[in-house]
Amino acid sequence: MMIRTSCTSDLPALLTLTAETFAHHKRLSPHFHPDVTTPYTLESLSQMIEAEQHLCLTVLDGETLIGYLFGKWTAPAPDRFTPVRILNITDVGVTFSHRSSGIGRQLMQVAEELALEQKVDAVRLNVWTVNDRAATFYEELGFEPLYTNLQKSLVQK
Repeated sequence: MMIRTSCTSDLPALLTLTAETFAHHKRLSPHFHPDVTTPYTLESLSQMIEAEQHLCLTVLDGETLIGYLFGKWTAPAPDRFTPVRILNITDVGVTFSHRSSGIGRQLMQVAEELALEQKVDAVRLNVWTVNDRAATFYEELGFEPLYTNLQKSLVQK
């Protein structure tokens, strides 16, 4: 198994794997549009891979892409909070056949090492409250709740 920076030759496999992980999220939450199969297109993935402000990691088992991590580097913003440099993890996925094998943990470790090299102050991410397994995984890695985002649906059921 090898973790490396994503490249353009990964795009078709990344699109397929992001669709697989998105399908998992759709099963967990009713908030996603039923006709959307992936939050990405080949073009949007290509733009992320090429952009300096994005971190895109790929996990290969031989020649087969089995995992990915996407993140975005953010500079300190002058506002009411103490300015911090942040790596926002935006998406992590591991193919179903390789889940619970330590790949996600290794991806997060590599991302954290790269963040330390960039002198980042914190790594942040969001987890759907219905995704208990992911929340537990990130808590085991040392992540703590920062704030709670609440929603009240106004749609009649």
